[in-house]
Amino acid sequence: MNNKLIENLIYFLPASFRKKYSPLKKEVKIIYGQLTRQILGRPALQKLDNGAINLHVGCGSINHPKFINIDGLSGPHIHYISLIDNLAPLKDNSVDLIYGSHCLEHFSHCMVSQVLNEWFRVLKEGVILRVSVPDFDLLIDKYRASGNNINKIIYPLMGGQDYKFNFQMTVFNQSNLKLLLKKIGFKEVRKWQPGGC
Repeated sequence: MNNKLIENLIYFLPASFRKKYSPLKKEVKIIYGQLTRQILGRPALQKLDNGAINLHVGCGSINHPKFINIDGLSGPHIHYISLIDNLAPLKDNSVDLIYGSHCLEHFSHCMVSQVLNEWFRVLKEGVILRVSVPDFDLLIDKYRASGNNINKIIYPLMGGQDYKFNFQMTVFNQSNLKLLLKKIGFKEVRKWQPGGC
């Protein structure tokens, strides 16, 4: 059973029932993840031919076969159920790549430096940290283009707020994130376009 199967099963419920209980949809997925984890245990770690360690922090429902998946919620593909601000089981300079997509903004602006310092600690020198966050400048442009319709940016600005880890607590734009990463010690900081390098 996977998330697609759950979606298909939910589809067959009467529309009135789906609407009334839609807030529970995420809870059903969380419970499914916990049960699957208890029954099957932790998934096997993928071993890359070159021995590289790639982390997908805050992976949510995404399961990439070349990554060790870390998330605060359990799921059948989650290798480590853990908050991503403490990677204590990992040694300094032991990780080849960290990918964090839309997870950093879920930390308090007071904690972002601490989180990035922890990621910097485990990364080998000269390797890649790939971070994707909502761009506040783009959100402002979208807001203005919509005639100042706050509903056009509320979700990407504040998060879905449908479970405890889906509340956004800080904002970034390219210049402040670059400054923060440089201050932590990252050397070559550049904007990454999805689908490119």
